[in-house]
Amino acid sequence: MAPFGFRSRSVPRSPSRSTPVIAIGQHVFVNCPGNRSVPLADESGRILSAVHLADGAEIEVVAWRPRGGNETRYRVRALSNGADGWIPAENLRKVLVPLAAPRSPTAPATLVTDTGERRSGQRAPTHRPLASESPTPARLTPTDDAVGRRFGQRF
Repeated sequence: MAPFGFRSRSVPRSPSRSTPVIAIGQHVFVNCPGNRSVPLADESGRILSAVHLADGAEIEVVAWRPRGGNETRYRVRALSNGADGWIPAENLRKVLVPLAAPRSPTAPATLVTDTGERRSGQRAPTHRPLASESPTPARLTPTDDAVGRRFGQRF
């Protein structure tokens, strides 16, 4: 017999977090793509003021209310004009410029193969420059302080 009993009920998994976790006191930015704006609301989400925050506005997080799922709200204060109110977590981002969505590669990479015929184990021929391709290197002459010694030689 097994020392542990089986669970008769399944435990639901929490959905993956799509909104960022933001600390109180942290400075973040308003996220509303498409050059829209986000209205400041009360804690329940009712819009009580005509104040709207534009996309990219820097704000400071003052408080938060976890409500599970996508209902988490943050109380924020705008740094530009001091406006104060609540906005949904999905309208916040940690960076000024939103990150671009990853793009899929447009063309698959092509594999270049060597067409030279050779047997297995043979090396590919090396390219030797023609005399016109590279000048002859100048010979190095020993200087007075080197006295013609090579590295590691003793006097």
